[in-house]
Amino acid sequence: MKLCRYLSVPSPARQGRPLFGWSSSRTVWYVLVLASMGSNSHLGIAAGTSGDRDDLEPGSPPLVLTPSRLPQRLDESPSTVTVIDRALIEASGARRLVDVLRLVPGFQVGYKINSLPTAAYHGLNDEYARRTLLLLNGQRIFQYARGVIEWNNLPVPLENIERIEVIRGPAAAAYGSNALQAVINIQTGGAAEYAGFSSRITSGDDGIADGFLRYGGRWGRLNYAFSLASVGDDGYPGIHDNRRNTNLSFLGDIPFAAGGELQLQAGFARGDYQIQDPNPALPTNPRDFPVTDHFQSLRWRWPGAANDEWVVTLSHNAFHYGDQGFTNDRLLPGIVLRFDYDIQETRYEADAQYLRRFSDRWRATAGLGYYHEAVHSPRYFDTDETLDNAVSWLAGHTEYRIDPAWVVNVGAMLEHSSLTRSWLFLPRISVHHHLDGRQTLRIAYATGSRQPTLYENDGRAIVRATNAPLTIYGVIASGDLDPEISRSLEVGYHWQSGRNQFDARLFRERYSDYIGTYYRPAPDVPTMLPGVVLDFANDDPITVRGLEAQWDWRNGSGTRLFASYALTTIDASGTRFDAGYQDTAPRHGLGLLVSQEFGNGWQASLNYDYQSGMQWYRDEPIDRYHQLGARIAKRLKLGSTPVVAEVIGANLLGPIEDYLPDQSWDRTLFFRVSVDY
Repeated sequence: MKLCRYLSVPSPARQGRPLFGWSSSRTVWYVLVLASMGSNSHLGIAAGTSGDRDDLEPGSPPLVLTPSRLPQRLDESPSTVTVIDRALIEASGARRLVDVLRLVPGFQVGYKINSLPTAAYHGLNDEYARRTLLLLNGQRIFQYARGVIEWNNLPVPLENIERIEVIRGPAAAAYGSNALQAVINIQTGGAAEYAGFSSRITSGDDGIADGFLRYGGRWGRLNYAFSLASVGDDGYPGIHDNRRNTNLSFLGDIPFAAGGELQLQAGFARGDYQIQDPNPALPTNPRDFPVTDHFQSLRWRWPGAANDEWVVTLSHNAFHYGDQGFTNDRLLPGIVLRFDYDIQETRYEADAQYLRRFSDRWRATAGLGYYHEAVHSPRYFDTDETLDNAVSWLAGHTEYRIDPAWVVNVGAMLEHSSLTRSWLFLPRISVHHHLDGRQTLRIAYATGSRQPTLYENDGRAIVRATNAPLTIYGVIASGDLDPEISRSLEVGYHWQSGRNQFDARLFRERYSDYIGTYYRPAPDVPTMLPGVVLDFANDDPITVRGLEAQWDWRNGSGTRLFASYALTTIDASGTRFDAGYQDTAPRHGLGLLVSQEFGNGWQASLNYDYQSGMQWYRDEPIDRYHQLGARIAKRLKLGSTPVVAEVIGANLLGPIEDYLPDQSWDRTLFFRVSVDY
């Protein structure tokens, strides 16, 4: 089912009537169904509301579910959103999700440690994506202890991702902690959409060897889909850097005769990595290690009266970074040191949401939730005990249509963390004015938050000697950190004509209590660096300003152009710990993807990514960065079986340094064949 079967949204300015003035009570009912699913997991997407909304009313902006927990037109969303649909994912030729984010204005994608990727929005990051919240159908899947997103090892294959919604800017009013800079919501297709067999094989340079198999069907009332995927290559050339990621996932839904349904999702991912640190002081560093990620979600959706609906969600996420490390006997003469990076994390989450439509002009949603996160790592915390944090929240959002031309969105979250023992009130408000049937102006104020990670608050990173009673400290956290808070003010413009749209955003973001790192004296303990340890503390405010724009253009001849641009400046002149914050985001960033449909099933696309000079936090400066990729595809049939054959090239401009001077990618060519039965 496509989204328009639930909701047809005419342009109020063009039609001259309230948005919610539908004549069909059946349509109103489906609005309530969809809105409630937009809450926490958005498995409304998994129930068949995904895709690129090709069947929406011509000229209407697409609907987004992530920003406010209500389905809203893109031009009436309280946050600026980039929507990447399945067609863009395919046209990009990407093998891994993180590379798709190069299309999003303001995002930087690189590889910090060997071929393990990281992504940042507006800089201010080291190798961890601590200030970006990642969701899978609305549920958190990042690793809490260090704030890490394991991009290569997500519990969902790229082939099952139908849509990615990226909130650019803080969104704590809807999602609370970690929604400080941006929110990425990965949305899968529904089980019913995946009936039958689907397979894909990829092979090419640098050891590229990928495979994918999916089968979907129906058993009684249960719609189900199983998938198995494997993605692997040799990583960076010339070093111990092979990587292989395997994923097993399940989607299911059971509709009820009286309305509503039960939705199930489960995923298991295992990454097998090789790693080699170029640091000559660590000659025994090359090693192999596994990473595993488990994810399960259960959602019960039940309609109440004609104008309301309930949704209850339970989810679980478990992560194990199984790097047992290595030994080294050269740092200290006669002492054998054991570097152990093993860490285990779990998260249990429960939430409930209620949606109410009060009138044709006014609708609202309210929800509450709780999640518990725990971590065990003797290396990072110098204890065999399990450390934990519990977060409770209460949130609400309302949308009110003053008249056909004016729309107001107001939302807020009240959040409590057991780690900081603090209550946070996180509001957001936006006002939208439709100039005519195509153009919309908006002004929005939003807040973001990030609770300190357990490592920032309680970390005691150690290295133990295997042949002596010696423990050496590298990090000793002082604790008592305050949450990071961001406050954003933006003025935006949206233009829509048919399926073509343009969006621009002028913004100012102010970060308070930013958690930075510094070295402090530690005379009473043995340390990795003589006499000092690394610690965390709240720093002085940082201000980020900029301009972002994105353009999605299509014509009637099979051409599609998706372009993005970001101008970003960071003012960190008053910070105490590190004056290099201002260099952690490129001043200019450009993403471009052009695809063309030809006759007889042929398609071609080009993608280009450019960023001016920058540096990862505490790293060497990086020169400007650009790359070019291309894809040629042919759709055909073998008998009645649809087949797609592709040739994809990456780094066609020549080898590139990917954010570290000693790491570069060669030109790469690979072939991919997809078959549906």
